[in-house]
Amino acid sequence: MSWGLPKFLNIVTSVLPPIYCISIAIIDTAMPIAFLASLASAATLPARVDCIPGTETILSTKTIDGKDLINISCKLKETYLTSRNTVTEASRTLEARNRNLCGAPCTTYCNSGTGGPNPNDCSSLASSIQNNGGANVAPGSAIYWTWGSCQAYIVNTSSEEQYECWDQGSFGGVVNYLAWNCQGSTSGGPYLGGSCHWMDSSPDFVEKPASI
Repeated sequence: MSWGLPKFLNIVTSVLPPIYCISIAIIDTAMPIAFLASLASAATLPARVDCIPGTETILSTKTIDGKDLINISCKLKETYLTSRNTVTEASRTLEARNRNLCGAPCTTYCNSGTGGPNPNDCSSLASSIQNNGGANVAPGSAIYWTWGSCQAYIVNTSSEEQYECWDQGSFGGVVNYLAWNCQGSTSGGPYLGGSCHWMDSSPDFVEKPASI
């Protein structure tokens, strides 16, 4: 199954630049179900994002078609935040306020490489959470969803709290599109996942990405 281009996505094929960002990503968990099961009790985060040890929090777990759907949050290491931001907070004058990213336009980027999760797993993950509303993503934190071979996460490296919706017009649609169009077998590739970058017209902000 292949998903078409959602109305809120534009396409660019490029290696993800290390910029000041909010990032949604999907990756291949590459781990057995037994480890997923232990995740719920051990609160271990199977991710390439650098989380501060001990900050992982299981937000919810439920079993769907024999696989655990796990929702986790964590705080990001300072080294990760520094490496992802091209500007320092000390050089910026930002007004503290919440930002709502639900349905906001974004541009997708496919990362060079091969592999990636099973797109069907990512579609099932997106469908399973699309009626769950949304969540605030605190500054310097990440929220993860894991199901089968797919892990989808949103990372907020900004200094502001951000609100994202899980439906197909927002997070779910990004996950579906990137899962099917940023794979190793994708025409123009090979690719290894990707991201979707939100643009902001405010002069106080730069482009903010969302990745799989």
